[in-house]
Amino acid sequence: MANEMQGSGYLNAVGINPELKKYLCEQEAVKNGVEICYESILTGVYYEENKVTGIQWFGIDGMKRAAGKVIIDCTADAQVCSLANCKLHSGREIDGQGQPYSNVQIELLNNQIEFYHFTDCGYINHLDGKQYSDAHVHSASLPNYLWDKYEENRRMLGFAPLLGLREGRFIEGEENITLEDYQNDKISDKPLFYAYSNIDNHGKDVAFESEMQQDWTVAASLWGINFSLPIPMGALLPKGFEGIITAGRCIAMNHDIAPCIRMRRSMQKCGEAAALVALLAIEKGISLKEVPYVELATLLKETKCLNEENNVGTEEVISHPHKIRIFKWMTSEEEIKNGLSTSKPGIAIWSAKRLGEKIKADLKLWISDNDEHISRNSALALGLIGDVDALPMLRHIAQERDDFLPETSRKFNQLRAHSAIYLIGKLKDRDSVTLLTDIFMHPESWPNKNKIYNEFIYNDEEYYFQYFSQSMMALIKIGDEHVDLREEISRILKQRVFAGDFNVIITFKGGKGEPYSHANKIRKIVNSKLMEWKIK
Repeated sequence: MANEMQGSGYLNAVGINPELKKYLCEQEAVKNGVEICYESILTGVYYEENKVTGIQWFGIDGMKRAAGKVIIDCTADAQVCSLANCKLHSGREIDGQGQPYSNVQIELLNNQIEFYHFTDCGYINHLDGKQYSDAHVHSASLPNYLWDKYEENRRMLGFAPLLGLREGRFIEGEENITLEDYQNDKISDKPLFYAYSNIDNHGKDVAFESEMQQDWTVAASLWGINFSLPIPMGALLPKGFEGIITAGRCIAMNHDIAPCIRMRRSMQKCGEAAALVALLAIEKGISLKEVPYVELATLLKETKCLNEENNVGTEEVISHPHKIRIFKWMTSEEEIKNGLSTSKPGIAIWSAKRLGEKIKADLKLWISDNDEHISRNSALALGLIGDVDALPMLRHIAQERDDFLPETSRKFNQLRAHSAIYLIGKLKDRDSVTLLTDIFMHPESWPNKNKIYNEFIYNDEEYYFQYFSQSMMALIKIGDEHVDLREEISRILKQRVFAGDFNVIITFKGGKGEPYSHANKIRKIVNSKLMEWKIK
């Protein structure tokens, strides 16, 4: 309907005009008896024992209250759940940081509204009103949004009223979705819908992500591999509570898997599924947890919210966004060896990880292969499995700063030396402290001789940052394991990051080199670790 109305009093837009879509959804809601309260803020929740029974809000007409048999929390940040004291968590483990935010510039191009010009702009605690306001002003004034040339057929209309926030708070659910479970094939057989994307982490400070995420994106360079993921009803239900269901980016998932689930099409399905769960619970006079799956699935399939055609498995995107190749993980030694010999070894590396003990002997043999790709990629696979026999080759790769850039993903691939340094840390190799210290203290001593610049490595500083950050975290992991090395490693860390002139500048995805300092973040990470080790 939105497409039909475009041109008849409404400007055409790329895709579906979002303003028209909002208008039509509003009219449909009003037609079906929905009361909409704009300019309102949630102020309280009513509940009896563990059952949420109503909400309180303040709006233009003063304080209001409403009871409900089911409350659907679509606030994006689990605000209802927060007021009800449901368990929540956010961000990554090391520092609580979530995804970078964006600001969306709206422009008119050849009499058509173009809504999709945006770049990453920074990190904020969006629950802090001042930070949120400051971020609006700061991001809108970045040079990322200034054009090199202004023409008659291209006009800047302004910015979207809300910032593009990729991540907020997550509930602890009756079922929780994690990257670890996906990687170990522990997925639900009772989906409400299928989410689909890659692990679309926009941050460049990947060394500070969890090992689970770095196994995938750093060791195997699988950032751009897409996959479908079944979302169960339990992920929408706050653990231990009745009468409340969530919809949106706040459902029960963790920071690692959220980049795959958060996409708009998946969140739209999430809202539809939550509404149908609530409908059946009310009609049958039962709790949300008791809603029969077979009946629910039938309703979801009628609207194609649940569509088995969306269960595509794992896909390699060859040319974004149209050309894809569906694949299955490799299971034979010959197939994996062939994969390790190519410029796209990531799928073979992860396939070897999945086989584990069954392929260790082969990988150890292949490390001595005359083919450089086979030998070095075999070491990455063996290190990913957790075998210390990979260490001599991993040290060699790191020592010579092997700048081979795989092509497994459409972008955000990791240099082989960065993968090796990460795995040295994962294996907690005490014999690599001297090597890692040299890289950490002087990452710029080995120039970017191959001139590797891309969306992930914008300039030489970012090239050095990956060496710096990966070696820093590898040293910390070694210190975690080997108590007798903590004093030495602490001295090294303090000498570098607490120096008066210390600074580390990187940019954001899609920007024009707008600098962002990671110095304070790094100091906090190091200081927290020193306190944990009880070192002054």
